[in-house]
Amino acid sequence: MNKIQQLLGLSLVMALAGCATQPQEYAQSRPKFDLKTFFNGPLMAQGVFENRSGKVVNRFVVRMMGTWQGDQGTLVENFTYFDAAGKKTYQQRVWHLTETSNHHFVGSAEGSAGNVAKASGDAFGFALHWSYDVRQPVGKTFYHLHANDWMYMITPNTLMDHTDVTWYGLHAGNIFLEMHKLPDTAENRAKVAEVK
Repeated sequence: MNKIQQLLGLSLVMALAGCATQPQEYAQSRPKFDLKTFFNGPLMAQGVFENRSGKVVNRFVVRMMGTWQGDQGTLVENFTYFDAAGKKTYQQRVWHLTETSNHHFVGSAEGSAGNVAKASGDAFGFALHWSYDVRQPVGKTFYHLHANDWMYMITPNTLMDHTDVTWYGLHAGNIFLEMHKLPDTAENRAKVAEVK
């Protein structure tokens, strides 16, 4: 290997090493993503799951309700999935979240939408990043998937989410999600509690 090849190889390694964005890079950005503020009260979301070839194989709506007592939070997610033929299926996941510092939080979840033993993340500026392993049910089979999840606050009441899903280190697909914080009214609380 000559000197030019060595330098090109080193440059490539350095470039790849620098590809992984860290949440702290968004520290000076606004609006500030506050976990306890955004995930408090009723929320609605809609999104898609695309498989590793980029084909959308599932569309879904999520009705959510977040509540907090101090640094301890609960987020109930009610999912309605639509397959290619428009058939609906329903699942639920309940998150238990703890904000451990101004930027860091941990959590776990259980429910028919898949159990999460441990999640960990950080929020800086308008961005929130977390990762977790989920025991995801697909029909009567369970898959052990890893989620690398980024949320970006667009306005104080709207965020975009992108999750890279892997299976034993192999890319399995992507989730794209848009989420909206709703006014905290009795009507909206009832709306997000519905499973339909």
